[in-house]
Amino acid sequence: MFSCSDKGFNQEGAFRFVEGVLFLRFKSQVLKVTQILKGAIRRNILIVKATSLAFFIMLAVAIIGSVIVFCLVPSASDSLSSIVQTVFDYDDVPGPFTLDFFSYIFTNNSGHFWNPIRMLVWVPAVGPLLLGFEILLNSGVIGVVAVMVGMNNGLAYPIIGLVPHGIIEIPAFLLQFACIVLWQATVTEVILAKLRGKQVDTKKAKRGLKDTLILAVASIILLFVAAAIETYVTPYLLGL
Repeated sequence: MFSCSDKGFNQEGAFRFVEGVLFLRFKSQVLKVTQILKGAIRRNILIVKATSLAFFIMLAVAIIGSVIVFCLVPSASDSLSSIVQTVFDYDDVPGPFTLDFFSYIFTNNSGHFWNPIRMLVWVPAVGPLLLGFEILLNSGVIGVVAVMVGMNNGLAYPIIGLVPHGIIEIPAFLLQFACIVLWQATVTEVILAKLRGKQVDTKKAKRGLKDTLILAVASIILLFVAAAIETYVTPYLLGL
């Protein structure tokens, strides 16, 4: 016969066993997804590096240029502030710590996947030009805002305000840009092959489309996490 204590012990052991099995399965799935993402990045490493390099060069130019302008012409900060305010209408931004703010951030950052106007970047021929302009605009605005906030509130303020979600959001943007470029390259290659009467490399095209989807999904997931941090963590660190 088993005592109550033995029965309780067996139940506890069973629960721990189930928890262990579920954890191992979860870990296995995470590793599998990670390997899939790494494979997609590795196969398209040139595109990922090119888009990343373009973004960071423009960001560095914007930061250095803003510092020089503010040092030589301090009054220019008001003009740049007006430009940023015009590009991004902050009056309509919901307050932090709210689901509305989270929704605003996430839908804005993932606009290439649902907003009809911003989805024009997926259109062959026109898309690359629009994407290049957007990379220039985004990196420039980030650089200008970082310098303006730093000069007005101290260096620590933009670091606290940008780093917590930025370490996730920037890679998400880079994956987003890379998947758009990969889509453009894949579709353009298919179209050119058709126009020239050549046989389409179906295997390569399918791989390109599959990698585009993988990078896009990874970007959306990271943007979701970054939006949550920007909504609930960053405002807390800034004391808002």
